[in-house]
Amino acid sequence: MLLANQVTNAQFFTHDVGFHAGTATIQTDYGVRNNYLSSYGNSAVSLSFTHTLHFFNKDPRWNADHKIWSYLALRSELNIITNANFQHHGRFVNENTDLGRQLKAMTGIANITNVGFQLEYYMRCLKDFIYPWSDIRWNPYVLAGLQYTMFSNSLNSTLGDWEQDITVLPNKWRTPGALDVGKGTTFAATFGAGIRYKFNPKIDFNLQFNWQFFFSDAVDGLQANVIENKNNEWLLNLQFGVIYHLNFDRPLSIFNR
Repeated sequence: MLLANQVTNAQFFTHDVGFHAGTATIQTDYGVRNNYLSSYGNSAVSLSFTHTLHFFNKDPRWNADHKIWSYLALRSELNIITNANFQHHGRFVNENTDLGRQLKAMTGIANITNVGFQLEYYMRCLKDFIYPWSDIRWNPYVLAGLQYTMFSNSLNSTLGDWEQDITVLPNKWRTPGALDVGKGTTFAATFGAGIRYKFNPKIDFNLQFNWQFFFSDAVDGLQANVIENKNNEWLLNLQFGVIYHLNFDRPLSIFNR
């Protein structure tokens, strides 16, 4: 009966929680489309609170260690990207023309909140990595996920109030529908990779890099119907995090009796 209870306990999923911080660089309609270097100034602070569910003790048998679920984790995440500052870069901004002055005077700000999930596939068995008897310290992974995005944006010009005088903006943003300034929602897909380092039996350090593609062109507030501004926004997110294991020690009892 005691052994049966231990086997039952071993089938509990294990969990961990984490906090991540880093920077996000956003490709928008500010700058030059398809020239990522022109968006180097469009960066923001990125903070994430995470919960991860592991499946490696779904089956307590030793021969289950190399099943697919022993390499998978499902992470839920609240990600906040705060005060993303947008401004135009590139050769058109530096020209001594009306367009150059209008572009140089034009700035924007966006705040983005993402809520979603990502599925992680690890290169090393998670049971061997997380449980304290293992000497494995590093475990890289790849990820894919889906997020629900809430955003708010603003637009300003040092030439004047664009809501009172739209001519302070370049021509392509003066037409109806070319601006979508305010609040909105969309979905986003994420793809990336990361690596975890086992600092001690309860704490991991995590470095993660991902690409996030928004299913909207309105995140920055600009959506002029011109070829250079018709692509959706996307970003690159680099974060460092600390992960704390909540309950891996409970299923461990089956192996210590």
